[in-house]
Amino acid sequence: MTDVLAALRARFLERCAGDVTRLQDLLARDDLGAADLRSLVHSLSGTAGTFGFPEISLAAGAADDAFAAGGTPSRDEIHHLIRTMEAALVRPEG
Repeated sequence: MTDVLAALRARFLERCAGDVTRLQDLLARDDLGAADLRSLVHSLSGTAGTFGFPEISLAAGAADDAFAAGGTPSRDEIHHLIRTMEAALVRPEG
């Protein structure tokens, strides 16, 4: 892995740590229809795979698909996304 890619990947993981907190806050408020959630899962769906985290991309994509279909993601989908992100933070090799 190039130094540039490694640095970008590290920044992505730093952002993920904050994103986990945001997701947990949205769950605690039971605000699964929030525009903030929609933007976050859409962004994760599109970028996680680029940085070598296809599991995060798939989990975020499932939530993003719920929005695209005119609904909202389930609590289980968001919990799964959080667990997937936490696993990546523990084992950042992807």
